[in-house]
Amino acid sequence: MEADRTKFARSPRARAPLAIVATRIVQEALREDISVAELGRMAASDPAFALRVVSTVNSPIFGVPRKVTDVAQACSLLGARGLRNLALGLIVTDMVPKGDGRTLLGLCVRRAVSSRLIAEKLGERSLDEYFTAGLLLEIGLLVLARDDMAAATEIALVPAPHRPLFERARGSEDHTVTGARIAAEFKLPELTVEAVAHHHDKTAPEGRIARVAWAAEKTSAIWEGGDVERARAEAIRAAASIGVGEKPFLELLEAVPGLVGEAGSMFEAQLASEPAVAELVADANRQLVLMNQSYEGMLRKLEELMGEKARLAEKLELANRELTELACTDALTGLLNRRAFMQTLERDLSRADRSKTDLSLALIDIDHFKQFNDSYGHQLGDEVLKIVARVLNESIRSSDVAARFGGEEFVVILPNTDMKGAGIVAERIRAALASTPLLGPKGPLQITASVGLASVCGPGCRLAATSIIGRADAALYDAKRAGRNRVAIAA
Repeated sequence: MEADRTKFARSPRARAPLAIVATRIVQEALREDISVAELGRMAASDPAFALRVVSTVNSPIFGVPRKVTDVAQACSLLGARGLRNLALGLIVTDMVPKGDGRTLLGLCVRRAVSSRLIAEKLGERSLDEYFTAGLLLEIGLLVLARDDMAAATEIALVPAPHRPLFERARGSEDHTVTGARIAAEFKLPELTVEAVAHHHDKTAPEGRIARVAWAAEKTSAIWEGGDVERARAEAIRAAASIGVGEKPFLELLEAVPGLVGEAGSMFEAQLASEPAVAELVADANRQLVLMNQSYEGMLRKLEELMGEKARLAEKLELANRELTELACTDALTGLLNRRAFMQTLERDLSRADRSKTDLSLALIDIDHFKQFNDSYGHQLGDEVLKIVARVLNESIRSSDVAARFGGEEFVVILPNTDMKGAGIVAERIRAALASTPLLGPKGPLQITASVGLASVCGPGCRLAATSIIGRADAALYDAKRAGRNRVAIAA
């Protein structure tokens, strides 16, 4: 049997069918009417896969009391779900790049072993389900490794708790997001997808598999850089929060290194030997103090930089809003400029068209404005324009829009307003201007204005932008010809 395993492990032809059979078993195991016997025949159809099934059942991970040599018996012990989980595991490990992929595979296997051991301490059944969930936790990194092995390895070498932050800082998608998406594409149970999505959460998630996977992530972090003592204490707290006491948890920690090596053999991969926790602590105490201080300083700096990035983004958004406002605003009066007015009119006419409501337009021209400039100077002329803008803002509703149309002409859009209502607003504006005091160099002056009104009613409003302006303009000239300081209505 061992000679056969070596032969199949080294045969390049044995690798391709293995992945094909594993994929078929994953797909077929989703069928409700599939039997273990059918899946067993599929497993036995490829010698390499059959050997893998037998070696899995005989491994310490599975823990059968006596050696199994028959493929059918091994498949029966695994069951349909167990075969599917094994096939998933083979697909996952097949994704690991050859050569430099041992670090990534080590992350996956460590979580798988930790998840199974924690589930066992909790008295859970279907331990292979927990093993597979743990194996899938870092699948997001495996996906990245297919495109950028150097980036995936760089992330894998970052201490486990800080990987999501490191990924966000370098502009990558969080591997928990990628992994959950892949798990969903595998059509895994929702509880397993949840475990992949939430294994880096700050607190234990709700699902039973997710909680175990979350604690397995904390457990695996002990072997993956950073402060070992702190990671160990954090793992103990995490295990206790889901129901595993400190004593049984410390027992399972002692079992992790050996089982990781065994699981690596199960996937025909030679993983680096795992040191015991005591060795990790001893080594860490010798060299981690300065390293950890440096790393924590770098992490704080990274968080500061990310905070500064967020603040700069807010400032940029504010600056963009200010630029947009400047581009749409008349500098002297603070009202919308002509360009912004035209855009707003088109929008409001379109709304009136859709809702079949009235819309009115008031075109306002300051009477004899040229005399203010010629007689008293442009400074007083500017003051007149500011007073008109203030009166307009005080005389209209929040839904109405006032703009400087050009020179001494102003315009007000009155949505959902018929001609009668527009006449009331226009007369209010005219009267307010006429009663607003203006002190000139030689005494009080009076500001008067002529107003032209036009109205449209949907449907058809959307086509009337130039038409309604032209009609209001014609009414404005009627008001001027009639003696100024009055409101005229378009015919």
